[in-house]
Amino acid sequence: MDKPRKRIAGAIRDKERTMLKLIAAVGEIIKNEGYTALGVNNIAKKAEVNKKLIYRYFDNNVNNLIETYVKTKDYWIGLSGDMEKLIAESQIDGGRPMVKTILKTHLSFFYTEEEMQKIVIWETSEKNKLMKEVGLKREAFGEEVFKMLLPHFEDSGVDFRAIMALQIAGIIFMVLQSKASGNPFCGIDINNPKDMDRILNSLDQLTDLVYDKARS
Repeated sequence: MDKPRKRIAGAIRDKERTMLKLIAAVGEIIKNEGYTALGVNNIAKKAEVNKKLIYRYFDNNVNNLIETYVKTKDYWIGLSGDMEKLIAESQIDGGRPMVKTILKTHLSFFYTEEEMQKIVIWETSEKNKLMKEVGLKREAFGEEVFKMLLPHFEDSGVDFRAIMALQIAGIIFMVLQSKASGNPFCGIDINNPKDMDRILNSLDQLTDLVYDKARS
């Protein structure tokens, strides 16, 4: 009686292990060879599995595998799993502490995640259907966050959405530039821990300025 159940459980575990190996292989390729090397044959070889399993486990489309990997690395999509927590935090001081935490954590995360840096370079260097879809999902989550926070800035004259866009774009550029050339930007080198702390502190200061302006 137990043997069929054991066989089914074993098959499920084998599938899960294989999927994890394939997802990990995508990350290794992006990190070491770049996104242009993300072919079915190369992924299967890196994962040491038959390429047919990519189609079997990811709905006959290698892009579904790549998207699954990207979702595990994307900071903003990852936050979407904590919506209840974010909703509660958005009510504390108009979301001021939440905004500070999100921005500083984004900087720290993006600085240390080499694969995510490569993904963003891919997203911004060529037109790609997969990366466009990932970007739209990121935007959809962002809209949910803005719905929580924008009421606090209504009729304040503060364009909170635009200010956030500038800060997030600045974080991305400073990280990519520091990793690519190692040069300082505006005399600040975030590869230096003291300068990194200056930027982290400045994100707090900017958030306070924005919230204080909205309430003045």
